[in-house]
Amino acid sequence: MNILFVAAECAPFVKVGGLGDVVGSLPPALARLGHAVRVFLPHYGQINDERFGIRRYDEFKMAWNEGIANVQIARIEREGVSFYFIRGWPFFAPHEKFVYSADEGIDVGRFLFFSMASLELVRHLSESEGWRPDVYHANDWHTAAVPFLLERVYATDRILGKASTLLSIHNMQYQGWGVGWHLARAGLPEVNHPLLRVMDKTENLMAIGLTYSTMLSTVSPRYAQEIATPEGGYGLDGLLHARLLHLKGILNGIDTEQWNPATSRQIAAPYDAGSLSSRSENKQALQSEMGLPVRANIPLIGAVMRLVDQKGPEIMFPAVRWTLEGNDAQFVLLGAGAPHYEHAAAQLQQDFPGKVAVQLGFDEPLSERIYAGSDVFLMPSLFEPCGLGQMIAMRYGALPLVRDVGGLADTVDDQTGFLFKDYQPGALHFVLGQALEMYHRNRQGWQIRQQHAMQRDFSWQRSATSYLDLYRQTIELRQAYA
Repeated sequence: MNILFVAAECAPFVKVGGLGDVVGSLPPALARLGHAVRVFLPHYGQINDERFGIRRYDEFKMAWNEGIANVQIARIEREGVSFYFIRGWPFFAPHEKFVYSADEGIDVGRFLFFSMASLELVRHLSESEGWRPDVYHANDWHTAAVPFLLERVYATDRILGKASTLLSIHNMQYQGWGVGWHLARAGLPEVNHPLLRVMDKTENLMAIGLTYSTMLSTVSPRYAQEIATPEGGYGLDGLLHARLLHLKGILNGIDTEQWNPATSRQIAAPYDAGSLSSRSENKQALQSEMGLPVRANIPLIGAVMRLVDQKGPEIMFPAVRWTLEGNDAQFVLLGAGAPHYEHAAAQLQQDFPGKVAVQLGFDEPLSERIYAGSDVFLMPSLFEPCGLGQMIAMRYGALPLVRDVGGLADTVDDQTGFLFKDYQPGALHFVLGQALEMYHRNRQGWQIRQQHAMQRDFSWQRSATSYLDLYRQTIELRQAYA
């Protein structure tokens, strides 16, 4: 099968959030299963071409905004996947060092250009190499214009016509408003779908993608249910209800070679589910590194998170504060984000010397040492489309304590961790207390949970197989209506 990913992020080239992890891991997993996979990305100025060996490949001209844009293509082969990087003045210029603009209106124009240039690149690849996709896999609002353009601009094109499209929703909160002006300026058709008109969503790129895509997916089964509710749909729940038969939730995976406590060189003592006794060395090494008293038998609570509303610091800080006031425990936090949450983290450390250690910023090696050294790993998210931290924590034997939402609910149960429901500090504090009680009074049961957690399969191969089934359904559905 020929599969094309069109996305705004892809690790390791450029990553802001979970989207980058998915597009960096799923295509190679599909390639290992024997499929021909290509990935189209914007050629951001911050991408380090020299580091990755990215080389100029081709260029072509494209009518755009009452003029002609010279579209430049660079390329690299990696892990059996062809990656193409698209640039066209003034979009994604070499001197730009940002991925997303602070002005969403600017980004709408940038990513509309990228979507159009991606389809023109498919035409060039078909003519020069004889390659064309069996399915187009767009991701989030940034590339949600792809199915619209295929339907409204290229429907009768001999190469791009009758295309099968899948749109994956990684975060429903971000939608891309204001596309009408950009469409008109580029000489492209207006959005006139009756469903979008009646819902007043003709300016919303996510809504447009949801309407015009053959099939839809999101990054966990629970999140597929949540986005069809008023609370989780951010104004698009009615549209998703209309398309529920064509929406499927597929759980993300993690890179099980990268995140492997048995082979890691970042932790003090490698271990696996059969050698959990060695894990305590990592806990003591983490305590020493973070400046906490080295005590093997004290419960160590860890968190690695962006300090933003979605991730739940609003309820985490008071719950941890209450826990530390009444328990002999330690807390380690790695993260950065909103200034008021960073201040709350610093205040917690000041108020509990010897119990709390905070490092503001992002440090992947340190994050791995927190997974390997923590006893409990907190993810109290307001909402969580999938979440990777809880899966990585389980792989390292840190029992996740998570809110019962989204992908957290799909991956954690009472055999592998702890869950709470209400988005309240008291609810988190109560279950955290239960976890610490089990840690002190039932160490055998604790170790059994650790072993169950470490044995869970969160590999991308499992997820890739589910995506292949969905691609086949997408192709069959498109052919049925062709």
